[in-house]
Order: sequence, then C-alpha cells, then structure tokens
Amino acid sequence: MPHSVTIIFEPAFAGLRKLAFRTPVWLVETPENRAAAEEVWHSAVEWPHISVTLFRFDDWRTLLAQIGAIDGVEAIGTPLTDAARAALSDLGLTRIDETSEGFRARKS
Repeated sequence: MPHSVTIIFEPAFAGLRKLAFRTPVWLVETPENRAAAEEVWHSAVEWPHISVTLFRFDDWRTLLAQIGAIDGVEAIGTPLTDAARAALSDLGLTRIDETSEGFRARKS
C-alpha cells in the first residue's frame, strides 16, 4: 500500500519518538541513532503503528527500492542532489520542495 515516509540522514537525530508516532521513519544507521531506534522499538509493543527502520546509505535508487511503494518522502539532514531528484522522479515523485532541513517529494 502506498504511503509516505520520513528519511533521516542526521547522525544523532533528536526527536525520533515524536516523529515515529506520526509517520514511518527510515533512520541512517549510526551508534546514536541505533540506540534511539531501540528505545522507540520498545514503545512499538504498546503502539504497534510505530515503524522505525535503520539503513545504510549507498545511493538513492537502492534506498528507495528498499522502502517500496510510496507516494511521499520527507528527507531531513540531506540536500536535494541531482541523484536524489532522478531517483524520486523515477518513482513518480515529481512535486519536490526544498525545506530548511532537506526536502519533500510527492506524486503530482
């Protein structure tokens, strides 16, 4: 089922618990982020809608293929690169807006 996801590239992201209550989160794997994810995963026992996935970033196409069918992405902690724009476009995510923290992309 298509959905939106927030992708976090910050190596020590604060506020994971609050964000994970609102949307699925993909979090770049670092020791700090793993510790935060493990804490949030414990909350998922009581709140099963919480979804946090750790990832190692190789390139945009690989990452987006792992996430699967989506109709929106919010990226935090990374600029909008040509490679990101191309990978998003391939998925039909062509309505792209840069933000102070990164960018948002949605299907038109």
